[in-house]
Amino acid sequence: VVMAIIHTIILNTTGNVTPALIAVLLEPLIRFTNSLPGVLFLAFLVMTFWWFGIHDTCITGPMKAFWYTTLAANIAAYSAGTPTTNVPYIMTYPFWFMFLMIGGSGATFGLCLLLLFGCKSKQLKTLGRVFIIPSIFNINEPIMYGGKVVMNPVLMIPTWLNSIIGPVYVWILMSTGLLNIPSKMIQVGQIPAPICSVMITEDMRALLWWAVLFVIYLAVWFPFFKAYERTKLAEEAAENE
Repeated sequence: VVMAIIHTIILNTTGNVTPALIAVLLEPLIRFTNSLPGVLFLAFLVMTFWWFGIHDTCITGPMKAFWYTTLAANIAAYSAGTPTTNVPYIMTYPFWFMFLMIGGSGATFGLCLLLLFGCKSKQLKTLGRVFIIPSIFNINEPIMYGGKVVMNPVLMIPTWLNSIIGPVYVWILMSTGLLNIPSKMIQVGQIPAPICSVMITEDMRALLWWAVLFVIYLAVWFPFFKAYERTKLAEEAAENE
C-alpha cells in the first residue's frame, strides 16, 4: 500500500513511473562508473577492501546493477547496427571480470606461476601447487587467504598496482578501437583467460592483448615476490638450524 501511494505520487508529479525515475536519478552514477576515473576508483576500493580480508563482492556485487545496464545498452546499440568498437559503454560486467582479473582480483595468476615455477622456498612452492588450478579458473580466494596476500604489505602492493594498470591498458585498447567492446555476451563463468577474453569480445586480437597484459602483470609481481621469497627462505633457514 505504501509503495502504491508513493508510486502514484511520483507518477502524478513527474509523469514517470518509479523505475524510470530511479534510472534518471542514477544516470550521473552510471556515467561515472563508465569513466576511466570511475573504474580506477572502484578498482582501488576493491583492493583496499581485500587488504582487510573483505571479499570484493561487497563492492562488485551491487555494481552489477549498473554494469548489466551498460551492457544492455551496448547489446541494444549493436542490434541496431552499431559496430562493436563504437557501442556507448566500455565499462560493463564482462570488462571487469573477463579481461582484467587474470586469476582473480589483483591479477594473482602471475603470482601463482611464480610460486610454482620460480620459487626456491619449499613452503611457497607447495602453496603454488595448491593454488594454480583455482587460479586458472579465476578463483583467487585460496591464494588471497591461504597464501596470506591479505594484510601482507609486500604482496598487496602489486595487487593495487595491477588494479590500476589493467583498467588503463584495456580502456585505451577499447576506446581506440584496438579491441572490441563487450556488446553481445553477459558472462562466461569461470572459463580461463584468454579464452573468456576472446568470447566476450568476439575478437581474436584479445589473445595478443591478453598476453601483453599478462606479461605486464607478471613484471609487476616479480620484485615483490622475490622480496617475499627472501623472507620465507630466511625463516626456513632459521627453522633448520
